[in-house]
Amino acid sequence: MNATPPYPSRALRLFAAAARWSLGLLLAASLLLAIAWGALHGFIVPRIGEMRSALEIRASQVLGIPVRIGAIRAQTEGLIPSFTLENVELLDPRGRVALRLPLVVGALSPRSMFNLGFTQLYIDRPELEIRRAADGRVFVAGLDVSRSSDNEGRAADWFFSQTEFILQGGRVQWTDELRRAPPLVLSQVEFVARNGARRHALRLAATPPPEWGDRFTVTGVFRQPLLTANAGRWQEWTGEMHADFAAVDVSQLRRHAALGFELAQGRGRVRAWADVQRGQVVGGTADVVLQDVNATLGPQLQPLALQSVSGRLGGKRLADGFEFHTQDLQFVTQEGQRWPGGNVSVTWNAAEGRMPAQGEFRADRLDLGALSQIAARLPLGAATHAALQAYAPQGLVETVHARWQGPLDALHKYQARGRAKGLEVAARPGPDGAAGVPGIRGAALEFDFTEGGGKARLAIERGALEFPGVFEEASLPFDALGADVQWQVKGQDWSVSVGNLRFANEDVQGEGKGSWRTGDASQPGGARFPGVLDLQASLSRADGTRVWRYLPNGVGKNARDYVRQSVQAGTAANTKARVRGDLRRFPWADGGGEFLITTDVRDVTFAYVPKTGAAGSGAWPPLVQLAGELVFRGNGMEVRDAKGRVQGAPRLQVNAQAQIPDFHVPQVNVQGKIAGVASEALWVVNSSPAGGMLNQALARATITGNAEVDLRLAMPLADLARSQVQGSVVLAGNDVQVTPDSPLLARARGSVQFGDKGFQLAGVQARALGGDVRLEGGTRPGAAGEPAIVQLRAQGTATAEGLRQAQELGFVARLARDFQGSTAYALALAFRRGTPEVQVTSNLQGMALNLPAPLNKPAEAAMPLRFETALTREALAPGAPLQEQMSLDLGRLASVQFVRDLAAADARVLRGSVAVGLAPGESVAMPDQGVTANVQLATFDVDAWEDAIARASGGGSPVALRGENAPGLSYLPSVLAVRAKELKVEGRTLRNVVVGGSREDRTWRVNVDADELNGYVEYRQPQNTGAGRVHARLARLSIGASEASEVEALLEQQPANIPALDVVVDEFELKGHKLGRLEIDAVNRGAGTVVREGGIREWRLNNLSLRTPEALFTASGNWAAIGAQPLPAGAPRQDPRPGERRRTSMKFRLDIGDAGLLLARFGMKDVVRRGRGSMEGNVSWLGSPLAFNHASLTGGFHVEVGGGQFLKADPGIAKLLGVVSLQSLPRRLVLDFRDVFTEGFSFDFLRGDIVIEQGIASTNNLQMKGVNAAVLMEGKADIARETQDLKVVVVPEINAGTVSLVATVINPAIGLGSFLAQLFLRQPLMRAATQEFHIDGTWSDPRVTRVARTPVTETTGATEPPANAGTVR
Repeated sequence: MNATPPYPSRALRLFAAAARWSLGLLLAASLLLAIAWGALHGFIVPRIGEMRSALEIRASQVLGIPVRIGAIRAQTEGLIPSFTLENVELLDPRGRVALRLPLVVGALSPRSMFNLGFTQLYIDRPELEIRRAADGRVFVAGLDVSRSSDNEGRAADWFFSQTEFILQGGRVQWTDELRRAPPLVLSQVEFVARNGARRHALRLAATPPPEWGDRFTVTGVFRQPLLTANAGRWQEWTGEMHADFAAVDVSQLRRHAALGFELAQGRGRVRAWADVQRGQVVGGTADVVLQDVNATLGPQLQPLALQSVSGRLGGKRLADGFEFHTQDLQFVTQEGQRWPGGNVSVTWNAAEGRMPAQGEFRADRLDLGALSQIAARLPLGAATHAALQAYAPQGLVETVHARWQGPLDALHKYQARGRAKGLEVAARPGPDGAAGVPGIRGAALEFDFTEGGGKARLAIERGALEFPGVFEEASLPFDALGADVQWQVKGQDWSVSVGNLRFANEDVQGEGKGSWRTGDASQPGGARFPGVLDLQASLSRADGTRVWRYLPNGVGKNARDYVRQSVQAGTAANTKARVRGDLRRFPWADGGGEFLITTDVRDVTFAYVPKTGAAGSGAWPPLVQLAGELVFRGNGMEVRDAKGRVQGAPRLQVNAQAQIPDFHVPQVNVQGKIAGVASEALWVVNSSPAGGMLNQALARATITGNAEVDLRLAMPLADLARSQVQGSVVLAGNDVQVTPDSPLLARARGSVQFGDKGFQLAGVQARALGGDVRLEGGTRPGAAGEPAIVQLRAQGTATAEGLRQAQELGFVARLARDFQGSTAYALALAFRRGTPEVQVTSNLQGMALNLPAPLNKPAEAAMPLRFETALTREALAPGAPLQEQMSLDLGRLASVQFVRDLAAADARVLRGSVAVGLAPGESVAMPDQGVTANVQLATFDVDAWEDAIARASGGGSPVALRGENAPGLSYLPSVLAVRAKELKVEGRTLRNVVVGGSREDRTWRVNVDADELNGYVEYRQPQNTGAGRVHARLARLSIGASEASEVEALLEQQPANIPALDVVVDEFELKGHKLGRLEIDAVNRGAGTVVREGGIREWRLNNLSLRTPEALFTASGNWAAIGAQPLPAGAPRQDPRPGERRRTSMKFRLDIGDAGLLLARFGMKDVVRRGRGSMEGNVSWLGSPLAFNHASLTGGFHVEVGGGQFLKADPGIAKLLGVVSLQSLPRRLVLDFRDVFTEGFSFDFLRGDIVIEQGIASTNNLQMKGVNAAVLMEGKADIARETQDLKVVVVPEINAGTVSLVATVINPAIGLGSFLAQLFLRQPLMRAATQEFHIDGTWSDPRVTRVARTPVTETTGATEPPANAGTVR
């Protein structure tokens, strides 16, 4: 049986039909492809050059712009050919070349041929222009790619439909006509575009101009929508872009792009990623490393200048808002402020429908200081700028997270939490000095709050809190402060509570707690601020000097200043403080609140009357080591039970109370009792304004013993000059001395009541000057506008012994050594302008004065005494110079008046008059300046007065006359007239003395006439050191023997005080010898001169000249210390050593015209007749120039006299001259000296050299030649003892040759013996006639012995036995 074949199903039949049709279509397509390939290779490729024009037209139609092709070639390599085009140019609508392509290589594929494009298009070294027209259209190589042109983007569609586009070595010029920017040329451009069906990958690398930076790269990957029909519609693309600028000057971008801000400067590296949606950049991220950035981010903002900036910035546009974030962003501003590299994230969504605007902020490591510094340069809004400028935040926000709803200036809800350290927020002062917004510095803060309240933990280390308007110094520094703070906000009501409060700084350490809330504004007169405070605190430590620092401004400024100035040291312990109530009524003087601070103080220095506000001169001395209780209560303060001491007076004990009842009308009331050493209590009075109240009457007073002072003060702080003082001092046997030069008041008793108006003495009695004295008086009001006047009166008795013991009287006390007995006196003492005015009166009856005339008197005689000092009338005017008139009257005997200037420490006389011994009716008028003196006395013993004054002066000068401004000079007369019949001075008596002269500064000029001298004398006193200078021109001067001895003694005692001398005396007489005209020129080179000029200290005699008719003596030399060494100028001063010995050295010359008359002038008459010659040499001796010391005499001189004759010799030195009288030579030969004292004879010459050593004169060449013989002499003589030891050789005249030979000068180097030996060898006969004598003994009784000579043979030189010798006396 045959099976029936199965019938195919319908699906199978449809599939088979589809397969047949598909196979057919494939065969047809293959056939067409084969035909196309054959046409391409067989027809198009060989004839491609002929198709250039057709291709230009077709390309122009496709691109929509004119296209020019220079040449075209085709190459067949494999199945697909390639084409090469050369010099292709694309023209823009204006006919300009927009793109020049030197070489274009295109590879075809069937697909590309179907799309009329290329599989790959390679362009080498193209020149491309991209231009943005003024209307915003963009042209690339002339192609309008903005899809707004006539070609409707066909060029862009064609370009982005090509499979691969490669451009190498190109040059691109960007021209922006819209921004009118200069053209930008990119060289070495490499561009690759790879296009798929929906994906486009682009890459651009180019080298910009040098000013732009280095080569950069830009890449992008984009996707086009699935159903788009246009590949070139880039406005619909979505993708990412990346740009890498290794080194770029970003400021160049401002010329070619609208950045939204002005970028003036910036260079560095930039890498950026951008997100693109539908052709728009919706977000991006940039990594930047830039330096020297300068950008202005808004039209009214300051430039943002940064030294460097690095980090990542990113952002994203949302539908109704934005996102912005930074990562590790760091920058350094030009001012050096460094941003530490924090992260910030901000999200903001605008309101939409019922959804309010909302935002979120996250940040860490947020440097508020850096943000504040650059805030004015960032577009943060006016409100943010104002807040940052006002609060100037500083510190580092470690983390913060905030959310909010609503606009920033009117938030609906908000929440924030975070942590910050080093936080600093500036305070804001309130209006008109009211309390402002507090500030903080150096805080660490953790916070968490919402619109309804919050909490925070505050910790401050080495920081501060600022409360403007609350404290005088708004800033309160703290070494440490910690607190937990909570707050609540219910509408307009705020409340704050503070717990666990602990604080410490240099001033205080303590703890506390408190709360604050806004006031109830609904109550009458109520207000929300400054609110209601409830504060409790306790202090374990406090610095008393800083109490004022923590007093709020509610305490009056005068009170705060008083506390600041008065509490100068001290510590406080156990301090409790409570402040409770409405701060509007602080310090609640009328109740309704509580302000109470109590503390125990110790070691306090309390200036109860601060120095800066002390009335009058001085200041009340502070209380020290004070312990007590300090209380601030309500509107006042007080110091209770204070015990301590007075500063500067450690032996005074003080118990005091002080109080300020009302801060608004501050007045300090002090009550105290001071007990202890009276001298310290007196110091308190003098150093305080009480001294001014007493007109400084007790400024130099002293007191012994103990005293007790009660003191009460009332001092309005607003005007301390109106302070009131009351007190009393009780004297209980104290010794009081009002001034150092006033008598001591011993065992004084009584009391002194004093107040701000002055003081009064009550029943004060004492012992003074050896007798009892009673004192009374006090102060009385002065004239209008003048201070009070102090007037004291005393009456008592003074004894001579009491005066001697009153050493404070100085000169008077020592002068009282010559007083005996006692006398009554009255004294008045007043003080005006702080200057004592004294008046002393007494008749001195009962007291004997044993002083030189005319101030000597017996006890029963009266000598009215009146001494007074008083300010002049002119000195009473306010501000006038202090001048006083001092007067002393001793009956009719003497009257002295001086007007003195008291401005300096040492009073100086401005003018004065001195009258002594004037006849009745005569007086001395007070000159306008200077001092005039007129003295007339019968007898005045200067020596006796010098002794008396020396005893009274303690051995020194009573008035200082040395120094540049010596005060004693002003007391000396400037005009002087003296007359005395007899003046005894320095042991000699001058008779009929008349002196008239003047003084100008230190120069005295007088004309003096007396029996003993007459002439003009000028004396210049030394200024500091030295001895002054005497210039004298005298007609005559006579000094006796005794007077010369006194002068010698004076020179030996005071060599430094010898003045320089410039003296000329026409007729000078010394010790009865008239010496003719005397001229002296000498200077005293003391220690001061040596310092200035160098050398040695000496009294230098420049010239001494004595001229008589028969001779002229001239000399120069000095008088200086033995062994003195010269010093260079500027060497340290060397004053004379005690007991140092001085030597006089002199170079002299005596020119003799008549030796006989010269010897006769010195008392040796008829010794020599005539004789002319000279003596010249140098001598020195120990002692002064006038004290000729024979024993120490040293030196030498040469004598040569001729033409003289010996006469009768008197005893003494003349005998020696008689011994050598040649007239007696025959007698000498027979030992006959009877004619020693008889007439001599003439000599031709006498010459030789004399050497003196320690008073011993010696010679070895003294020669004298007479008519018959010559005399040769050698030996020595003791000048001090007047003895001699001489050898005399007499050589008779044998012939003229012998005499001439003898007359030869003997050289002192060989001596007399060698000279004679040579002489006798040449003249043997002379030896036999020569005689030799030995002379010794004294000058008054010389002994002459003939010496036998010893013959010498010519051959052997043997000596003969000596002949007999004889002696003659």
